[in-house]
Amino acid sequence: MDVRQLRYFLAIVEAGSLSKAAGQVGVAQPALSQHVRHLEAELGVTLLNRNARGVTPTDAGERLCREARAILNQLADLPQQVMGAVTNPIGEVRIGMSGTVSELVGVPLIEAARDRYPGIRIRLVEAMSGHVLDWLRRGEVDVALVYATSDPKGLEITHLLTEDLCLFGRPGGQLDAPKGTVVDMRDVVGLQLITPGPTHGLRRVLDDAAAVVGVPLQPAFEVDSYGNIKRLARSGIAYAVLTPTAIAREVGEGVFESWRIGPKLLRRNIYLAHSSERPFSAASGVVSDLAREVIRRLVSDGVWLADLAGDEQAGRS
Repeated sequence: MDVRQLRYFLAIVEAGSLSKAAGQVGVAQPALSQHVRHLEAELGVTLLNRNARGVTPTDAGERLCREARAILNQLADLPQQVMGAVTNPIGEVRIGMSGTVSELVGVPLIEAARDRYPGIRIRLVEAMSGHVLDWLRRGEVDVALVYATSDPKGLEITHLLTEDLCLFGRPGGQLDAPKGTVVDMRDVVGLQLITPGPTHGLRRVLDDAAAVVGVPLQPAFEVDSYGNIKRLARSGIAYAVLTPTAIAREVGEGVFESWRIGPKLLRRNIYLAHSSERPFSAASGVVSDLAREVIRRLVSDGVWLADLAGDEQAGRS
């Protein structure tokens, strides 16, 4: 059984005559009769009552008519459904990002998606950037906001923005430098430091900066949680390095003091990434574009203290 046979059968029933249907569909009457016989043989039932006035469907023929109409209507609607997925996408999109990024982007992105794409359900998952990249490679998330990766193979990566990194800690600690000034990386390495583990993006930035000044980084504590890094720094046990945005509230409250890191100011990039080896759904595509839009707005409004990459600054997506 194929779509053509269903279309011919409906034409016969609606015309009430094999000869009339043959003229409508442009098929010779003997060929049309043969299509009906093949259908009846395949289904094992009689589909048409034949008489001098024409044909009428049997009970089985009526059931086939109902199903055939539904199938043919679905096929007719299919192009619109496919094209409509671009402007009206549906489905779940799993997006991974670090805790510090999620604090800024997570809620605005979910709210924007709810308003603009009600057929999309966003599942937001948080982890350090290295874990998010692992999830992306394994297909456990569809889209990710990550820091630089040393191995971009199998990924489509777009640079979104660049942000400063700063040293911070409790006031009155071992660092003797006015807050807000630039501290040399050599002096930073000599402090009691809390950093993420060696596989994570922020740690790689710090390791590279320490290598440039010729002093190996030997952190006192390795913690793969931005929240716990801040909690330990709040206790005064050690210093840490994060972005100004991540500690803005605590600096404003006087809980932390912060310093820029030199001699060349320390910065890191943030990228939008998805797998280049798996299908990328229409829903994932529009959520990616929406994430870029939300990030541009956050930077423009001064909520995210960062510099947009060239294309993002120009507003292209």
